[in-house]
Amino acid sequence: MIVPRFTQERCLILSDADVESMLAIAMASEQQALSSTEPSMVVPAWWGREREDLDLIISAIEPASQKHTQRFGLMLDQSMVLYPPESSTETPIECSAHQTRMLTDAAYAAMDSGIKRVIWPIRIPESRPDRIKVIGDVLDRALLISRLVTLDAEQSAAPEVIIETPFVDLSDRHIGELALDMTLPISSAWWWGIDTLELARDRHQEWQQCDARQSALLEPKPDAQTTRLH
Repeated sequence: MIVPRFTQERCLILSDADVESMLAIAMASEQQALSSTEPSMVVPAWWGREREDLDLIISAIEPASQKHTQRFGLMLDQSMVLYPPESSTETPIECSAHQTRMLTDAAYAAMDSGIKRVIWPIRIPESRPDRIKVIGDVLDRALLISRLVTLDAEQSAAPEVIIETPFVDLSDRHIGELALDMTLPISSAWWWGIDTLELARDRHQEWQQCDARQSALLEPKPDAQTTRLH
């Protein structure tokens, strides 16, 4: 299995408390155990499309993110959240515009803290019809904002800021394998056990399907033959 390369440096991780964010937190914790750096910062965020039930989703993100940071020994930034601004139905906030503002704010916060890397654990699902284009847009947005914010870097802060998207093009199967390998506590994702929200039910169902596929890979096949060494 190909494992995404993850920085050993202290980083700022955006967390929507979903599986990919949990995976980023776990991988950062593992790398820091090797490099003995200060704990990475975790900032609650939402980069998906605006929804009527967004307030309810947001209320579940922060406590779930807190659980993840505590479990893996990182630090939740209590002073900063990166959610879409409130908007009226007449002037909805575009998802792409919010992502730009979110990444810009995160990059400046990282630079002010002397952190060189921002981890944006966004992933474009395989079911999306325009997946290739959206992946390209995500990569372009991360690169351009990194360059823009780096123009304001001073010697007293981080000399440059890089926004990384380690999971953006991974398949459902690949994410499932990584989650199993890292023994992630999936039941602590923001959507677990919330039956009143449509998105939470959808995410739970998607994970159950993914988890079932991964479990099947680990089961011995009935017709499998073993070779004995004499």
